[in-house]
Amino acid sequence: MTSSGLKDVVVPLPIQIVIDDVGWWTPTDGSAKDEPFRSGMPRAHVPADYVAIARLGNRLGMRPQAAMMLCDWDRDLLLRELPEATWMGRDWNHPWCEHPHLDEAAQILNDEADHLEIVVHGLAHEWWGGPTMERAEWANPEGVMRPRHLLERHLEVYAAILRRNGLAGEHEGLPPFFVPCAFRHSFGEGSDGIAGLLAQVGISYVSTPFSSMRQLATPQTDRIAIECGVMTVDRGGGSPSWKHVAASPPEAVDGPIIGLHWPNLLHQDPSRNDEVIDDWVAALTRIGQAPDRWLAPDTPSAWSQLAHVECTQIVQDGNGIGFDFTALDALPSTVALGEFVVKTTQRSPPRFAAGVHVLDSTWNPGGHHWLTRLAR
Repeated sequence: MTSSGLKDVVVPLPIQIVIDDVGWWTPTDGSAKDEPFRSGMPRAHVPADYVAIARLGNRLGMRPQAAMMLCDWDRDLLLRELPEATWMGRDWNHPWCEHPHLDEAAQILNDEADHLEIVVHGLAHEWWGGPTMERAEWANPEGVMRPRHLLERHLEVYAAILRRNGLAGEHEGLPPFFVPCAFRHSFGEGSDGIAGLLAQVGISYVSTPFSSMRQLATPQTDRIAIECGVMTVDRGGGSPSWKHVAASPPEAVDGPIIGLHWPNLLHQDPSRNDEVIDDWVAALTRIGQAPDRWLAPDTPSAWSQLAHVECTQIVQDGNGIGFDFTALDALPSTVALGEFVVKTTQRSPPRFAAGVHVLDSTWNPGGHHWLTRLAR
């Protein structure tokens, strides 16, 4: 945002990359026979497909979200305890329990933890509580949450599968990030709804398209909905088809999230995944150089930045660049929103008024701007 007389100062829109349906080993769309849609990739997934995500994050200086499906990682067949979670019910089984790909991919995910975020997505993505499969795991097509006591078990088993595969990382239970399956989600039910359940297990960062979200209350801003301390960000639309292999990167990005599915970043030949990733790196590097866009290093930074884009006003101050945080402070209690960045296009280093602390400031010759990280 800018105000009169400060056209060279911008709180840039953050960009985070969210990649759905990571984690499937069997990729085949089985929806015609009551099985999951899976990833839709026309070949089997391999460990190199995880390396591709890490390469994207490493080269961009980001941690893209890997929203993971975990039924193919269930080494101990825990999902037999949740008959509604898979198409096999209590007879659940799969061929990947002892496959060496599991250990190899888990090692990649751990080694590359600085370059990606593991995100709670689902177990098998859909719901088998009736005679046939229903969309989706966390809520029905109208966004009505599935029975809470069953979802609590889904989250417990999800955490157990992460731990069993050595993927719990720094989190004792679940990572704090969530993408609802098939974007079936709701807002406005308070502690009785999905936000209350997610908050209960330590999840506080969510993204989904607001256009498909059941809304029983009005979000606080056009792109932010806060409930029970959980901050949900509008994913928007305009994404490639979920089955589109090696999708072309966008020319421009109009929202805070680039929503993708795993095949979009992969090649039919896994040894050529780097070619796809390199195209995306080049395009996103160019987009990130714009004065009003910023490739966020991780989800907490992106969500905090978006709150400042939506709420913080830049104001004229004789002592330097100042900010009005009135609208930001009016938001309900949520994730930490203290840090944000600004871009300034004057060649001289920016000078800021009282009320913020400069954490670091660097000149970006490619974008012809100063990037300054601030804390309140």
